Amino acid sequence: MSAPTFGRLAATLALATASLVSLSAHADIVLGHSGDLSGSTAALTTDYVRGMNAYFDEVNRKGGIRGEKIKLVSLDDGFNPDKTAENTKALIETHNAVALVGYRGTANMLKIVPLVQAAGIAEIGNTSGAKSLRDPHVPNVFHVRASTTDEIEAAVNHAWTIGVTKIAAVYQDDAFGKEGLDALNAAIKKRGGAPAGVAPVPRGTVDVAKAIDAVVAAQPQAVMFIGQAKPAAALVKGVRAKGVSPQFFVLSVASGLHADLGAPAAGIIVSQVVPYPFTELGGPVVSEYQSTISKGADKKFSYNSMEGFLNAKLVVRALQKINGTPTRAKVISTLEAMNNEDLGGFAISYGKQNNLGSRYVALTMVRADGTFAR
Repeated sequence: MSAPTFGRLAATLALATASLVSLSAHADIVLGHSGDLSGSTAALTTDYVRGMNAYFDEVNRKGGIRGEKIKLVSLDDGFNPDKTAENTKALIETHNAVALVGYRGTANMLKIVPLVQAAGIAEIGNTSGAKSLRDPHVPNVFHVRASTTDEIEAAVNHAWTIGVTKIAAVYQDDAFGKEGLDALNAAIKKRGGAPAGVAPVPRGTVDVAKAIDAVVAAQPQAVMFIGQAKPAAALVKGVRAKGVSPQFFVLSVASGLHADLGAPAAGIIVSQVVPYPFTELGGPVVSEYQSTISKGADKKFSYNSMEGFLNAKLVVRALQKINGTPTRAKVISTLEAMNNEDLGGFAISYGKQNNLGSRYVALTMVRADGTFAR
């Protein structure tokens, strides 16, 4: 073989190799996530991501989406909305994510809505139940969980049914907490009442001293806490230390308060927005969740990982429905076409002017060991 011929062959092989490398570099379907991995809600975020990764890993083991593997890029924002925005820009522009998934926090979500709309990318599943992210319709944001309004209505309805009508409110002092307080006021007013007392807790803190004093002064039958798990635990501990023992209600975002409170969490009522994950009798998707989670290093069943798992399954379902290479626009149009999409006993519905997803709410009670009774 002459030197020129060999040179041409070498050049051809090099070009082919480069092409294969280029194809390989783009073989992953990149999904972007920003969440609190180091701040006050880190344990809950990590558990949610565990559920997402469990499902994505299972799909990848089975060949991915038409041979392409799913890659979840998860960035820490410390529950800081400005950092969430910074991460989101990186996920969109640097990591070239085809969709964003599983964000945490109302203020964080509100910060990134203009970014996702400008980029034409979907944010699928987040842990905010805020009305401002649902009504009026917010394009490009697709919820999996029911709204905070739905959770609070279920809790107040239960309280009224058992004769508990003197309810105090403690809320996280931010957009999420204030919207929740509005929902609580509306739910109680609808039944002819008013909150027995109201107190804020600074966002991202466990500074509950003033809230404890307000609750003790109100002497309510029940307290609805609208906020995260750590301040919820601090509030319960502080109020009981003053010799006052109302019935406590918390929302699903605070379902992990037993980690900070321990056995005294027993009896707290928690609203949940996904099926009971601790028995396969919860339906096909729960059986699938348990089987999948059990293959990982952390085999613990939990509501947070169940929600992350459901979100991941929804994302994969959308990707599977897309013809050809997934794009941001195709993901959005595919989700908008979903109506009563059955994920295994848990249905999701969207539309051109509907991003609600689900209105499923169930009430549970924490046991002393941290498990939940239905």
